[in-house]
Amino acid sequence: MPAEQDFEIPFGRDHLRIRLPAELIAPRPAEQILDERQAIETAVQHPVGTPPLREIVRPGEQIAIIVNDITRLCRTDLMLPPLVDTLNAAGIPDRDIFIVFALGIHREQTEEERRQIVGDAIYGRFRMFDHISTDSANLVYVGTTSFGNRVEINRQVWEADRIILTGEIIYHLIAGYSGGRKSLVPGVAGFDTTTFNHRMIFDPRCRVGLLDGNPAHEDLLEACRLVDPDFMLNLVLTPEGKLARAVAGHYDLAHREGCRAVDEMMRIGIEERFDLIIASAGGFPLDIDLRQAHKPLENACCALRPGGSILFYAECSNGAGIRSFEEYVERYSTHDEMRAALQRKFVVGGHKAYWVTRLGSEYDVHLVSRLDPAFVDRCRLQHVPVAEHELRLQQLLEKAGGEARVGVIPHAAFTLPAPDFVEAGIV
Repeated sequence: MPAEQDFEIPFGRDHLRIRLPAELIAPRPAEQILDERQAIETAVQHPVGTPPLREIVRPGEQIAIIVNDITRLCRTDLMLPPLVDTLNAAGIPDRDIFIVFALGIHREQTEEERRQIVGDAIYGRFRMFDHISTDSANLVYVGTTSFGNRVEINRQVWEADRIILTGEIIYHLIAGYSGGRKSLVPGVAGFDTTTFNHRMIFDPRCRVGLLDGNPAHEDLLEACRLVDPDFMLNLVLTPEGKLARAVAGHYDLAHREGCRAVDEMMRIGIEERFDLIIASAGGFPLDIDLRQAHKPLENACCALRPGGSILFYAECSNGAGIRSFEEYVERYSTHDEMRAALQRKFVVGGHKAYWVTRLGSEYDVHLVSRLDPAFVDRCRLQHVPVAEHELRLQQLLEKAGGEARVGVIPHAAFTLPAPDFVEAGIV
């Protein structure tokens, strides 16, 4: 049995401390990058699959830079200055550059959130706006994928002379990995385009850590090819938000390099699954709402044996994150009923309710959050008040028994526990 030790569990913008005998399941340490700005400049100057950015753009062109919204741990404020400096040096003035927040189908942001994302050095220098997926007047049809997805993209992005994608690469529940092509779809795509792609969730090939053969990824990649963005800069971050790797260049080739870096750091082999897992989504913004926090919950459950227990920490200060999530757990009693309803008519947000209630049915999930207890109960999860999390931990340890295998995952969004017989699926 592992020795008893202290663990710091991220929770919102703070940490909670626990002590227990358990095995730590965590990302491998990344090589320390002393000069993050220089690492990004080097990636931009020596891209994968494209010429350097300075050789792509021309004076007089309009440049669209797509950035992530507030729900992503991305460090856009670190990426933008090197990109802007490169554009300025190539003869592109600030007035010919605009920034689009890739909201996908998320809520609109506050001005303070926009400032927080881009940083004080960039905020106010450029025209910037949120993409609104339901604003049909500001969408343009660009083509249809081989899967039948009718792709609509933000009109101002489409009409720009050059399109630059930015983002972070981490595991993604449906598309395998975030980043790359996802800045366009769902980032600045129409609501129906995004909904079509999300409907693929029931295909077993649409899973975390898989690209090739994953229909959701391939649909997104085809959509991206229809737009053919000119340049991409993506970061791989540590759980603490430090830069682990910067990749730049082609939206597919450079993205795959980043996905390999993610696997090297975050795909953690385990000999067998655990009886009890204690895990955290990873703190803010990864646990901003249950809509986001359920993704690391899925990762953590990969380490759990069927029927096992998990104590999961996710503050969820913004509640469920989308009203349709709440409506689904109010309307349907089981995840099977939700699946049948989604197959009749797909509802974004309803699919999140399906995922969460399915986990609550397959595992004994105890959720430490600030969510309404009645809502947690409808999600088939066990509500744990923050003040009682240590008591619940002791109860779960007693339930598991002295011979149980216990694991702790402090940063589940950055950790994919993979049994040794499960192979990577990037290429």
